[in-house]
Amino acid sequence: MSTIASPRPSVPSSPMGLVLIAALIGLVASGVYVVSQLMTQGHTAYNGDSRGLFWGLPIVTYDFFLLSSTGLSMLASVWTVFRVEDYRPIARRATWLAVAALAGGVVALFLELGYPLRAMLMIPFSGATSAPLFWKVWGVIAYSAALLWLIVGWLLPRAPEPPRAAAVLALVAAVYINFIAGGVYGWMSMRPFWFGGEMSLAFLVESLLGAVTFVIIFTHLAQGFQVDRLNEPTRHLFTGRLGGLFAILMVAHAFFVVSRLIAGLYANGDGMEVWHYLWSRPVFHLELWLGIGVPLLLTVVPTWRRNPQLQLLAAIVAIVALFAARYDFVVGGQLVPLFKGSWVHGLLEYQPSMTEWAVLALAIFLSNAVNAFGEKQLQLDER
Repeated sequence: MSTIASPRPSVPSSPMGLVLIAALIGLVASGVYVVSQLMTQGHTAYNGDSRGLFWGLPIVTYDFFLLSSTGLSMLASVWTVFRVEDYRPIARRATWLAVAALAGGVVALFLELGYPLRAMLMIPFSGATSAPLFWKVWGVIAYSAALLWLIVGWLLPRAPEPPRAAAVLALVAAVYINFIAGGVYGWMSMRPFWFGGEMSLAFLVESLLGAVTFVIIFTHLAQGFQVDRLNEPTRHLFTGRLGGLFAILMVAHAFFVVSRLIAGLYANGDGMEVWHYLWSRPVFHLELWLGIGVPLLLTVVPTWRRNPQLQLLAAIVAIVALFAARYDFVVGGQLVPLFKGSWVHGLLEYQPSMTEWAVLALAIFLSNAVNAFGEKQLQLDER
């Protein structure tokens, strides 16, 4: 007597189609709002301050996404350049996430500039070789070219291995950008809050930390946040080497933040009073004890680190705290006026405008749209 075989349970489909639709809707809505505000109000739509606070939330957004992109390229290079086989499962996704993050960062920068097309043409050929930003722009150009090369030569044809020259160029350009980006702040002796030769190293740690959290979050997102859908090599990497790297980077990031905080609170030099202002704010303590403390605890304890749900929670909390730390760093360094006089009492005040928040939303939506498109079209999972 024949029996009727029971149907196999269906595998849940990836949510990236819905993510793409939601991201495109958000991109259009935020883009229309930002462009309309800039066309009617110009740069006054941003709450900068002519007395010295020139870089607001759009620059924070640009820095955060650019450094996350370079960190993702460095993380991918563990396999694409150094051929550490354990990291093969995330190399394609990390590379495409680097493209998505770069797109979000560049659009935030262009919307902050008064004449983005003019700046795009003039800055690289200005000859201002004494300015770190001049060299940073050329680094971003080389980095963008390397990512384009990897897309055309590796991701689109789904070649088994990337062009080695492109992978090396992406790695070198990513490290170079972190060095110069740290120097943009750390070499400014007139800004004591920023000044310090360790800034480039701190940027390198933060970019890699952002990369690890992005890979964990978006890998789980691609699988519908269902742990059992992760293939075995990816699961092994997350609970093994990548989880260990996450813990090491969290310790290094916490060390940088705490050591700079103690030095700032102890110092009595002009310009360091920003640390006392930050320490007095409840939101800063939330960032410190919750934003750093929770993911630090969840990653340094081995049994918790190997739990996929707790690791994902640590990644989500860490990436939000990392953005908050970038905001405190960029804005905090400008709160002391450069040219003090009787018209300036104490620190400058800054609150992002609705247009600036919309720029952040636009960058997030654009990055998610690019990433979701790649997840659907490029088969980023290694099988």
